[in-house]
Amino acid sequence: MEDMEESTPKSPTPPWGLQEYLSAGYVYLIFLGIIDEVIFYSFFEIDILNYSGISDILMAPINTLLSDIRVFGMISAILFLAYLMYFKVLPYLHQKSKSQQWYQKMVRDMDKADAKFAYMQKSKVLFIGIYMSCLFLGLRIGYGYKMQDRVDKGQFKLTHSLTMTDNSEKKVRIIGQNSLYVFYVTKEKRSISIIPISGNIKEIQHLTR
Repeated sequence: MEDMEESTPKSPTPPWGLQEYLSAGYVYLIFLGIIDEVIFYSFFEIDILNYSGISDILMAPINTLLSDIRVFGMISAILFLAYLMYFKVLPYLHQKSKSQQWYQKMVRDMDKADAKFAYMQKSKVLFIGIYMSCLFLGLRIGYGYKMQDRVDKGQFKLTHSLTMTDNSEKKVRIIGQNSLYVFYVTKEKRSISIIPISGNIKEIQHLTR
């Protein structure tokens, strides 16, 4: 009886369905949003998680992508070129060159190389996720460092006018904004100010260039 149980083949792991991909995508957006927000606001010594709701975290990477069409175009182009190189060009060149002596000398273990390329093909989603995380990491570090330097030196342009509930106005440079708070600096006070939107701000107007 025990021998029969041991010889019974295990059922293969069922492939992911739509629900599994949606759940993984939701978790990934939270992870990417935390990276996006925490890294950027850490340059200004702000614990952004204390000022953010889950919707703000989820929307953070999307807002970063869509805030500047140049950023969206750059990230899209890099991801496309990386996908083309790793999943199309390199596997094609590998298969085409396997019979060549120079390639066999360079690779040496062809079976191991075949296994690596096969694994890459099965891990496209994981690869894209890791690659996008690295892109966001570099992007937010670069932008955060640049903005912090501008604030410290006072070399920033005022971008918005805030109209308060008492009808007073402030000309500010908005560093960031979510559904609850606005983070800004002024020429008079270069440290970051944090103000709740509800009950304080009547209107946010973009200043024309």
